[in-house]
Amino acid sequence: MVRLIVREVAEARGVKDATDLARRTGLAYGTAYRLWQGEVGGEGNRSVGILTLHRVAKALGVKAGDLYVEEDWRTLQLATA
Repeated sequence: MVRLIVREVAEARGVKDATDLARRTGLAYGTAYRLWQGEVGGEGNRSVGILTLHRVAKALGVKAGDLYVEEDWRTLQLATA
């Protein structure tokens, strides 16, 4: 399972909130907010396009792969049991 860590990466680079993320990336506020809240991918079942991740990564000065972590689904099942 993939979990986005956009908020953590953005905050580490001085982005204060979803509004600031939207401004820096040129994304619509709703998209930036969902990324900020982690409401895409994972259990939220909303997808995020690679071009969107690339756009965020470029604005933050990181690689797209730095914006998510892969978690072992077995570990997640044990944690929620």
